Amino acid sequence: MGIQNPNTGDYDFNLGIETEVIEYMKESHIIQSRVSPTRCYLLQQSPTGSIVGEGVNNDPIEITSYIETDPNYKAVIWSSGSLHPDLRPYTNDGLGSVEVYIDGDRVNRVFEVEDLLNDNEFVVQKRYDLDPQRVELVFNTGWDASLHTITYKYSTLDQGINPERVKQGEAIDTQQTLFGWTQWLDPNPDDFRQPHQILVRTPLTTNNVVVNAEGRVELEDNQCWMIWEPYVKDFDILIVPASESPNGRELRFQIENKQDSRIQGQLVSQRFQIKLLEESDSRYQINYVTV
Repeated sequence: MGIQNPNTGDYDFNLGIETEVIEYMKESHIIQSRVSPTRCYLLQQSPTGSIVGEGVNNDPIEITSYIETDPNYKAVIWSSGSLHPDLRPYTNDGLGSVEVYIDGDRVNRVFEVEDLLNDNEFVVQKRYDLDPQRVELVFNTGWDASLHTITYKYSTLDQGINPERVKQGEAIDTQQTLFGWTQWLDPNPDDFRQPHQILVRTPLTTNNVVVNAEGRVELEDNQCWMIWEPYVKDFDILIVPASESPNGRELRFQIENKQDSRIQGQLVSQRFQIKLLEESDSRYQINYVTV
């Protein structure tokens, strides 16, 4: 007799193929998440930078003033705050993430002021020697930029990232994020959570018994659990406000070892471990909203 391969859903009395069953499971998870949860705020790593420009279409910004005119015209495109320019020169197929246009034509970026040879070239210069630091555009020696219409736009990179450390193809930094942070927002509260909060069950404890040279040792593996949304990733940050904290102070945790639970291809719950960030960690300086 030949072996018959099972069809999709040929288990548990064919319950696996019923959409209603999965929806029932997800509804049950929602109810479970409301039992003694920790109410948190979520900061997620932005996957790309923002485009800094003008108007709805992010049109280039016109330069209207210069900080120096001799021997090179120089203009400041960033001086403080967020929206720090991405200074990497090798992005966008080698064109870089800072675009400069002279009289409507995009011009070429070179790396050093000493390398400027033509009037259709520019240098992006980060002034680390100033407080606060700033980013400048430098044009060719002796060229009068005021006689032309010069515009620019750029994509952003987190201010704390050193471009020299960000190699092409490098994985996301485990301590910071290349493109800044985005808070998960949901302005619609309910009886169990305030605006922008998520419910996290913590911890789930798995006990493992091992025998080694010290004898019988019991290990604990603590995991957090939440429903399928919002979708979290490793290195995202959970903020536990003071009102939810066991010590009365705000706590921030890094998500690690993320695991997805899927049934018939649908995500129904998420599990992960958390690592407490020291209060001196710069990620405590990231602002978030509560209302």
